[in-house]
Amino acid sequence: MNNYEMIYILDASISDEEKEALIAKFEGVVTKNGGVVEKIDKWGVKKLAYAIDYKTRSEEHTSELQ
Repeated sequence: MNNYEMIYILDASISDEEKEALIAKFEGVVTKNGGVVEKIDKWGVKKLAYAIDYKTRSEEHTSELQ
C-alpha cells in the first residue's frame, strides 16, 4: 500500500472543539474509503506567508496515511 502525507491548514480563530471535529472528519473520509491514518501531528499556530481571507495566522496539522 502507498504512503501519503496530507497537510491541512485550519483557521486559528475557531474553537478547539471545532478543530477536533474537522480532524475527525478528515480521518473519517480516509478510513471510509479504505485508508489508514497512521499518525497525526499538530504543528501548532503559525504565521502565514500571506493572508488567506484576510487572516494571517493558522493552525497546521499533518497526517500520514496509507
